[in-house]
Amino acid sequence: MSDQINKSSFSKSRWSLIIIFLIVNLLLIFTYKNPNLLAIDSFLVTAILFILAILHGKERYGWRNIAIFFLITWVVSFSFENLSIATGFPFGFYHYSPSLGLLTVPLIIIFAYFSIGYLAWALSHVLTGQYHKKLEGKQIFIVPFIAAFLMVMWDLTIDPISSTLQGLWVWTTPGAYYGVPISNFAGWFLVVFIFFQIFAIYISKYDHVKIEKVFNKPYWSEAAAVYGITALGTILSIFYQYNDITLSMALITVFTMGFVALLALINIWNNGYLK
Repeated sequence: MSDQINKSSFSKSRWSLIIIFLIVNLLLIFTYKNPNLLAIDSFLVTAILFILAILHGKERYGWRNIAIFFLITWVVSFSFENLSIATGFPFGFYHYSPSLGLLTVPLIIIFAYFSIGYLAWALSHVLTGQYHKKLEGKQIFIVPFIAAFLMVMWDLTIDPISSTLQGLWVWTTPGAYYGVPISNFAGWFLVVFIFFQIFAIYISKYDHVKIEKVFNKPYWSEAAAVYGITALGTILSIFYQYNDITLSMALITVFTMGFVALLALINIWNNGYLK
């Protein structure tokens, strides 16, 4: 009984944080015109997103395994980011703005990789019907493959705004997708698939799901809600600049990330095996 109360309390705490995450994303509307306020609000968005990913992942995998997920994400993304800045592979040639920090690859970027990566990973389980099942057989490869698509959707919607409009990173040779090279998205798919696949192989051996743990509809809905709110943040960029780029990104976001969030919620609440 005590465990059930604790789980309910943790779930309410996470939902409270999700509401705060929504509010912070809405406040972005009022900070776009002020670079200092925008930097603070962007930091808060990433920080809350990271905390939510950690808390949700800890519930499913435990502290040790979610820490390993973070470590794998960190090593793979940090390595390829530095490689691309130096050689142009796999994303293309670019550099980050000093406003993000003095490091060649700002730490906030690595935390964003993990946070969005975890959401994509969780929703991939929902869309493939895996939920809290241990990965076995072909699912060890299917789940990372789907997760990679879900994560690239995020970069597809934010990169033109963050680079071309805001200059948070600068492409040495601007590309065809509103200033972003097409190679960037191929590189993204490769990199995120690599760290998803590594974790999938690891967790297929070391996932210890406790049968008595309750992973219910509200639990899985958390991931869909946060992914959807993240999409909303991009849609609201039309208040930053009302132009072809922000309008196009808002439209693309609705029919990619927005659709995925909606589809995931429908799958969750139509699932007869979840409470």
